[in-house]
Amino acid sequence: MASTHLAKIGIRNLKIVKTLHMDRHGDENDNRNHSNENINPELSSGNFYVGCNSYAEAVDNAEKRLKEVDAVLPPKRLKKDRVEALMVNIPCPQEVTEQGRTKEFFNKVLFIQFFTRTMKDYFGEKNWHGMEIHVDEVHKYYDPKLHKECTSLVHAHGVATPFVEGKGVNCKAFMTKANLARATKVVDDMCLREFGVSFRTYRDPQHKSVEELKSETNIARNEMQRVVDTQNKMIDQNRDTIIKQNDKIVENQMEMTELDTALQDMRSENRSLQTENDKLRTENESLRTALDSKTKDFEAVKSNYSKCFNETKKLKGNISKLLKSQEIELGNLQNLTKNNTEWQNFISNEQNRIEDARDYLELGNADDFDFER
Repeated sequence: MASTHLAKIGIRNLKIVKTLHMDRHGDENDNRNHSNENINPELSSGNFYVGCNSYAEAVDNAEKRLKEVDAVLPPKRLKKDRVEALMVNIPCPQEVTEQGRTKEFFNKVLFIQFFTRTMKDYFGEKNWHGMEIHVDEVHKYYDPKLHKECTSLVHAHGVATPFVEGKGVNCKAFMTKANLARATKVVDDMCLREFGVSFRTYRDPQHKSVEELKSETNIARNEMQRVVDTQNKMIDQNRDTIIKQNDKIVENQMEMTELDTALQDMRSENRSLQTENDKLRTENESLRTALDSKTKDFEAVKSNYSKCFNETKKLKGNISKLLKSQEIELGNLQNLTKNNTEWQNFISNEQNRIEDARDYLELGNADDFDFER
């Protein structure tokens, strides 16, 4: 499936095309060296015509029509590259070919019902000169738009004159956007109506020469090869990177194993320390309990000591009073016995003992003192 394509051309170049490429029948006497390597001579006998008996006849009719129109409506000025005819290229939809209805498409539908009536209406009956259908150029090619290998289509090469009423042979006036769109639409409408398939898919490899197709295919293949080479290079680079990263991963895994072993040792040591800590905590609790008990005992002792200290202090005061009273009595006794030497000696000794007792009391060492005495 594709679209109708109109190619501008002059009569002189059209004759060259006819001489080099058209009217192929697989004749043994045809010694033309075609530049199109995709032509299969074994299939050339299947080529046929519609609306003319040969492509040469179609070209001759186009030249006659040009002279006829120019005689009535001559161009304002003749250009060297004047467009004097149109090459009408129409491919057969691939779906129709797959159904085995290629000839029916061209003979019965397109060219009898369509071109005999509709295409003559499109160009004008006098401006449609017939066409040659090529079945011998089907080949494989790479479509850069679809990014895949495709099969070229059986196609027709027609000849028409771009005639416009009141302007003569005027390709610029004839090939308007609307007119070009209508050329494909009329084929598409017929194709949908008669075959139930779409003609207009904008894929039209026959619009280009075989050399162009081969060039595009080679360019596309070279581009694909470049992409593949680039991808392979990237794969190699990635492979080196992956190997390095894998080595790093292995190194990291070994390091992680060592760290895991160290971690297990630390955990084991931590458990031992935890056990020791629990043991020390238990001992600490025991010591704390003992300390609390000793603290209570100490407080009791301290209380008893304070009580004893106060009693001792009170006792010391009483003893001091007693010593002072005794000292007074000894003074009185001394006065009474001053003429008695024996009593004087006794009193002197007692006074010394009283002084010793005071010394003990002042030093706080009254434990050895005979209080009863």
